[in-house]
Amino acid sequence: MNYFFFVSFWICQIISTVIFKYGGIHPKHHWAALIAGNLILIIASWFLIQLFKTFPQPIVIALCSGGTFLTVQLAMALIFKQPLAWLQILGSAIIVFGMVLVTFGGKDQAV
Repeated sequence: MNYFFFVSFWICQIISTVIFKYGGIHPKHHWAALIAGNLILIIASWFLIQLFKTFPQPIVIALCSGGTFLTVQLAMALIFKQPLAWLQILGSAIIVFGMVLVTFGGKDQAV
């Protein structure tokens, strides 16, 4: 169930970002997109609070921040047909590597 909160958080981030993008490219719907996107972010915040209840803070921050960046980049590239350059793909791979290090590294080390 806890992993459901991560996935739900990322989905909320993707949906709100897509709505914000539409609001940006269609000025007629600017205010509606602003309100709708922020309402979805309130739901995302609830999922984030649930994650902080059960996971250590460094893991939540790494997976939520890094995961949001990666999933939003991918969604925007697919939905808005904006291809990623090889350096951007490499940068995304480095972020994944960092997420893995923060999540699984140093569990036995004292701070």
